[in-house]
Amino acid sequence: METVWLDPGELFIGVGAEVHTVLGSCVSLIVHHPRSRLGAICHGKRASRSCEHPAGGVKVCREMGDYLSCVMPFLLASFEQRGISRQELEVKLFGGAMMFTGTAPHLDLPGFTVGKRNVDTAMSFIRAHHLHLTASDVGGPWARQLIFTTSNGEIRLRRIRSSAQELDTLDAGQGIGNGRKPF
Repeated sequence: METVWLDPGELFIGVGAEVHTVLGSCVSLIVHHPRSRLGAICHGKRASRSCEHPAGGVKVCREMGDYLSCVMPFLLASFEQRGISRQELEVKLFGGAMMFTGTAPHLDLPGFTVGKRNVDTAMSFIRAHHLHLTASDVGGPWARQLIFTTSNGEIRLRRIRSSAQELDTLDAGQGIGNGRKPF
């Protein structure tokens, strides 16, 4: 199996690969088609920008991978162009840590957080396109390391702890949310 390292702003579509990435406030949308074993993953850095995506085709923007509003339609279209319907897809969403906070007066969003906006944008897309969300782990103060196996859609997730208090809690045997232990 091929190992692929996914950096911020990149995406991968294929079969027979194990894709590794690390997310902070960025978001990975993962799309998998179990029957064909085709998988796709993006590492989106920002929520959106003004960019029109025609309904009858696919527009590839210069910075498409950076923006969730651009890369998500591309990923979905990649499956549809192969004759795969939306109803057959499994979608997973990870990331969106609340790592950077502050105000963004030009956006009129007091207390704006990059991670929350990324998650909100991805969830709006999932709902608007009636996609089947099968797994997610979003928000919180921690980064995440993901390993996505394209052939079976499996995700291995490790939360990267950031505070001494959190380290003490986890070392006391409580594990990482939902009973998961770090791998």
